[in-house]
Amino acid sequence: MIRSALIQSLLLDETFSDLSLEERNFVTERILSEIKGRMMEDIVLLETKLANPKKEVFVLQFAIGEFDMVVFDATAGSCEIYENKYSTEAVPQQYRHLIDEQKCELTRHRFGPITGKYVLYRGEDMVVENGITYRNVEAYLVGLS
Repeated sequence: MIRSALIQSLLLDETFSDLSLEERNFVTERILSEIKGRMMEDIVLLETKLANPKKEVFVLQFAIGEFDMVVFDATAGSCEIYENKYSTEAVPQQYRHLIDEQKCELTRHRFGPITGKYVLYRGEDMVVENGITYRNVEAYLVGLS
């Protein structure tokens, strides 16, 4: 598996082996978490595209930062914006792009009104300040079918 190959490669690296056990464990867990997060983003994007063939689903990049997913409905002239986080915790830093007024204004200009701002993560559904809705990613994916 890719994960095993990556870890094996790290273990053979001289610089990595010079780190303490605690540091090696931290680096290994951080890398694996990053890989899982990117995989989750790709899965959410693909499944959302497949479930919404009449809508455009894409990553929207800015000079600094991005929306992990935009679901644009050209017929309705509106969009939803998403952040995808491989986390079970809800933290304000996770939705910083969703509340960035400059990013939101650029998005509204190109894709119409923003009808929802969501963070998909592995925790419980909830609404937080600024109109941000946290949704459980598994429930979201199940709901697409």
